[in-house]
Amino acid sequence: MEITFDVLAVSPHPDDAEIGCGGTLAKLAQAGHKVGIVDLTNGEPTPFNDDPDIRIKEAKNSAKILGIRRITLDLPNRQLMDTIEARIELARIFRQTTPKIVIGMQGMTPGASPDHYQSQLIFDAAIFYSRLTKWEHLFNGLKPWRIEHAYYYYTARELTQINHPTQFISDISSFFETKKKSLLCYQSQFKAHSSYNPPIVDWIEGMGQYFGSLAGFKYGEIFFGMKILNIDIFEHFLQQD
Repeated sequence: MEITFDVLAVSPHPDDAEIGCGGTLAKLAQAGHKVGIVDLTNGEPTPFNDDPDIRIKEAKNSAKILGIRRITLDLPNRQLMDTIEARIELARIFRQTTPKIVIGMQGMTPGASPDHYQSQLIFDAAIFYSRLTKWEHLFNGLKPWRIEHAYYYYTARELTQINHPTQFISDISSFFETKKKSLLCYQSQFKAHSSYNPPIVDWIEGMGQYFGSLAGFKYGEIFFGMKILNIDIFEHFLQQD
């Protein structure tokens, strides 16, 4: 795989990364960074789609709108589990594409797919496996790759309490329409508006405005990290006009 990335988001299904951080990915891509999404599964089967090729096409169209590249793995939807095989498969992608920043899904999503939380466990382990030495035989000879910057995006409809050392809001005000267009590519997932499958535009607009309001933006996306950021915040404020 002759692809490298600056930023790589990991998504259990096509559309999850778009929901959680699509605006930020588009923003980074437009700024000239090499940005991608790894879908752990193809997301099928789902209640409103009978053809997996449709979902793949939708995902490609969404990536084009965001200005990013996409990789789809062959792990099983609805049966995604944190196994050694899944960890190695994602770690292999990290070693191949050498991202500087990786972003995974945060935590459990009550009432939604258990694949989501399993994807975080796979993500966390793959970051560790990516840097391990003396395991080249498991990675087709690929050299270890150390990822220094790992963060989490948020998709749950319920605003649950999350305790991480780092929380910050990305301003996506100028990229919200791009995010919306990327999600509307997934007609097979969001065309059926019901209590089971609420209108996606209303959902992401509400979340975007809520998170944006916390930092004084029109629209925002929230991210979490396990490390304290080493930024001199007072100097940062004093340098602002």
